[in-house]
Amino acid sequence: MSTAPALAKLIGASPAMQAAREQICRLAPSPVPVLILGETGTGKELCAEALAALSGRTPFVPVNCAAFPEGLAESELFGHERGAFTGAIRSHTGVIALANGGVLFLDELAELPTAVQAKLLRTLESGEYRSLGSSKTLRSEFRILAATSGDLDRAIGSGRLRMDLLHRLGAARVSLPALRERLEDIPLLADVFLRRYLERATTGPSRVSAEACAVLMEHDWPGNLRQLRNVVEAAAAVAGADVEISMEHVAQFLAPVDKPQGASDVVPTLAQARARAEKRAILEALTRAGGNREQAAKLLRVSEATLYRKLGRGRSQDRESPSGRASQG
Repeated sequence: MSTAPALAKLIGASPAMQAAREQICRLAPSPVPVLILGETGTGKELCAEALAALSGRTPFVPVNCAAFPEGLAESELFGHERGAFTGAIRSHTGVIALANGGVLFLDELAELPTAVQAKLLRTLESGEYRSLGSSKTLRSEFRILAATSGDLDRAIGSGRLRMDLLHRLGAARVSLPALRERLEDIPLLADVFLRRYLERATTGPSRVSAEACAVLMEHDWPGNLRQLRNVVEAAAAVAGADVEISMEHVAQFLAPVDKPQGASDVVPTLAQARARAEKRAILEALTRAGGNREQAAKLLRVSEATLYRKLGRGRSQDRESPSGRASQG
């Protein structure tokens, strides 16, 4: 089967995203559990969707463990019988039963209470479980995918995540890069988010300018893809009927880059000006090439290694003071 539709939502031509997609394709056919690692907003559920789709298993049942009501995590996973506890006025089918024959995705795994983690481990080992309030043993055959956005060592050390459960789930892993680790994907991502915005809006700009992309690429994006999407949509709303999203449209939604006091009145050094001009050319090439680094390098008549070396160097030089030292602001 073609892998393109399943992977289409994992956008990016950067080496980090190419590596993640390749790992997904390798692991998808296998029945083994997969642990998906990545910061909040990096697309872990999209990764799980792709793994499930490429595996051919249905249904796909995604669950955010952090969203379970207080004290009801066990009931949400395993289900309960009527009268099993105060307020259980009717029977409830848990997600483990719903995932039978398919794929269960547990996001924010470390948010599960440790007692529930122990019961989940037993189910993963035997395929058997019991609903709360029932003495009947049930079976569910499913593939499990799990994800966490936190530090694994810290979660283990604090006792929030059981080591034996991690061993069961975490042998095969997919790591999703933070957006700051693949800034070259921003022009393509911004264009995609704008296209999606225009599908819902009555009016809006038709493109994101290279200057606006330059501003976006100066940000560290602690909220990753989710934050970028929100900024692009807000900038598009402010742009209204303008032809493009400009640098001014996006800048108002981003925290300013740290810089020395009064730096806006200082003439940039020749090296800074040259680096910024090179970056604008690289951004324009990436935009025209749809984020494809090989095509962008050909447009610029440089090697891919040179393209990204200049892009990274330009970002660091933009943050330098005129004396050549990095800003401490």
